[in-house]
Parts: sequence; C-alpha cells; structure tokens
Amino acid sequence: MKNPRNIAVLAALAIVCAWMAGCAGCNPEPVPTGMSPTQGPETGGTTVQITGEKFDMKNGVTVTFGGKNAQSVTVPTETQITAVTPSGMAGQSVAIVVTNKGKPEVPVTLSQQFTYTDATPPTVTMNEPVDGTVISEYEDSLNVMIPISIAFSEAIDSNSVSVDVSVTKTEDSMSEPMSATLSGTVTGSGDSVAFTSDMPMRAGRMYTVTVSGATDMAGNVLENSHSFSFSTTSPEMLDRYHVREEDIQVDNGEAALKRIAARPEIFDNEEMWERLVRANQDYYIFDRTKLSVGQLLLIPRGRAWGDK
Repeated sequence: MKNPRNIAVLAALAIVCAWMAGCAGCNPEPVPTGMSPTQGPETGGTTVQITGEKFDMKNGVTVTFGGKNAQSVTVPTETQITAVTPSGMAGQSVAIVVTNKGKPEVPVTLSQQFTYTDATPPTVTMNEPVDGTVISEYEDSLNVMIPISIAFSEAIDSNSVSVDVSVTKTEDSMSEPMSATLSGTVTGSGDSVAFTSDMPMRAGRMYTVTVSGATDMAGNVLENSHSFSFSTTSPEMLDRYHVREEDIQVDNGEAALKRIAARPEIFDNEEMWERLVRANQDYYIFDRTKLSVGQLLLIPRGRAWGDK
C-alpha cells in the first residue's frame, strides 16, 4: 500500500506542473499610465500614444475607445502602444481600455478619457424665400419688402457668413437694374442668419443669393457655397395714377415726378417724368412743383407720345 505522504507529495507536484504549464508563462496585467493626445475629430483616425508598463509585445494588445476597437494597434515596446482612434460622436468623452492578449486577458481602463471633437462642416438646411419663388403681391413696386434668411445644420458664427445678392431684370421688365448687386448686412444667432438690404428691392427683378464662409463653433467651414433665386413680377401698366405719400415724402416736385415715372406700372423710366407734366397740364391747373397725396395723374401712352 502506498504511503499517504507520498501520495500528497505527488499531488502537490502535479498541481505545480499544471500551473507551470498553464500559467507560469502568463503575461501580467498591462499598466497604462498616460495617453497623448486626449482629443481628436469625430471621424476618427487620430494616432494616440499610450504609455505605461507591461504591454504584451509578443501577443499584442487590444485597445478600445468607448467600446469600439481601435483601427490599428502596434506595440513597439513594453512601455508604449500606438493606436488609431475609431470614429465617435462629437462632444463625447469615452473610456480607453487596454487588454493584453496573452492570458489572462484582464482589461485595464486608463484614468484619462478621449474626447471627440466636431469635424463636420455646417450645411444649409433651409432658405427663405424658397428657390424659384415668384412674388407678385406687394404694396409698393419700388420698395418690395422681401425678408431673406438662411438656416444651417448647427450653430454658426454669424460674423463669418457672407451673403452676396446679384440683381437682374425679369422678362416682363422694361428696364435694366441700376446696380448689379444688392448691398446689405448679415445678422443672426444660433443656427440662422438674416440678410437686410441697404436699398429697396423692386418689381421686375430677379435676385440670386449666394451664401458662403459660414463657420461653426469648432471652426469647420461650409464646404460649398449655397445659392437660391427668387423674383418679383412687374405690375400691369396703368393709364391713371393717384399720388402716394411715399412718392412725395422725401422730396416733391421734379424728384417726386421722377420717382413716379420710374415705377414699373408707369414708365419704368424716371427720365420720362416730363411726359407726365405735358400730359397733365393740358387737363387742369397742374403745379409741377407741388404734388399732393391722392392727386390724379393721367399716364399718356401710344404712338402720339412716341411709343412703338
């Protein structure tokens, strides 16, 4: 019969051999202590250096950012790991976990986190008026009030936005624009801006708006300019007209008559103001130096007046 003491010794030796075969060659847990940089774009692709000790050069390591595997991982030394970040969500800070692939696989979380920054340029999501809008209702053909506004996909710096407005005549207009562009100012906050014209818009014109330069709070710039157009139709020609307050409120006499003659519904040409004088002085006592609100003016037309 075998000695119980010998049996116990043999059992202990078997356990030691098993441990040596299965775990004696195990790698220790990794000891990550630092990381640089600690932030990068949401698109991923940032090369991060992780420093520490006991990184598994033989079997390699696994590095995750917020639970997502790094795009690539290399272990040049036992104290350094190079990892390329996966994509993430802008503004989110995530945990970094390092795991030696050699047994036992014990994940270790860094004390630092990685923050994803905004890398997406803003885009235009809405503009008013909508592209192709035709405006035919207005009170004053020489002062058509059309608000212009642009909305973006995120908050932007309103001072960075450039709005250029070009002006051309419509097919139903009889005159060319006096200026090819419309000057104005851009104001706004959050994710939208508004353009306020320095000069009045008028009937019989097409306005093409081009937006560029919009920069979000992270410094990303609108990649491509955005354009849209709208137009104002010319009113029907009149054969008689009642003087309005806006015709004479700035200046009366010749200036008022020029303003009236420039109206698209009159002659669309301020230089034809003298025709108004000649036509109306034949019908009543007409004081060309002092028009009054509501005063009736006859609008002469036809071959007798040199029209084709």
